[in-house]
Amino acid sequence: MDFLSEYINPKSLIIIRKWEKEFGVHISLSKNNKSRLGVFIPKIGAKNVIKINKTLNQYSFLITLVHEMAHASTWKKYRRKVKPHGSEWKEEFRKMILPFINPSFFPNDILMKLSAHLLNPAATTVRDIELTKVLKKYDNKDVITVSEILDGDEFKINNGQQFIRICKLRKNYKCQEISTQKLYRFSPLSEITPL
Repeated sequence: MDFLSEYINPKSLIIIRKWEKEFGVHISLSKNNKSRLGVFIPKIGAKNVIKINKTLNQYSFLITLVHEMAHASTWKKYRRKVKPHGSEWKEEFRKMILPFINPSFFPNDILMKLSAHLLNPAATTVRDIELTKVLKKYDNKDVITVSEILDGDEFKINNGQQFIRICKLRKNYKCQEISTQKLYRFSPLSEITPL
């Protein structure tokens, strides 16, 4: 059985496996990596490698896999002559995600946000806060983010530091560490534990 069928809709495997051969890539899974969802690693004289975070839900996994395949396609065409997330990559990503923009692959709420995301794809979906919020709804864990609490509420992060949410800035939230009184900015998607 194809290991990818555990992570993505089996209907997408035909396209993904075709790209895997066309772009000379080997797809593998990586452990939970908080800094990146996936990575394309070009190899000279060997198969290129795509690593995808295995803890992603099926929708995030597919979007990330297509994102990295777009890097493989761009690499095959241009090598190092273009920026990693430049206009060439954006065009490849739009073209490659298009076959998946239908209810066979994504629920309607994701389709709406993903369609908006395609107007100007970011270097990572995590930078698209609206898309990331809707994708997180499909994670298997109950997560609370700093955007879900109120100003004045106290919370802690996974390293034990405790904060109080002060106010919303343009995109992020101003928070104050309780023990030091230092001010920090938190992404609205920062995972927290309310106190």
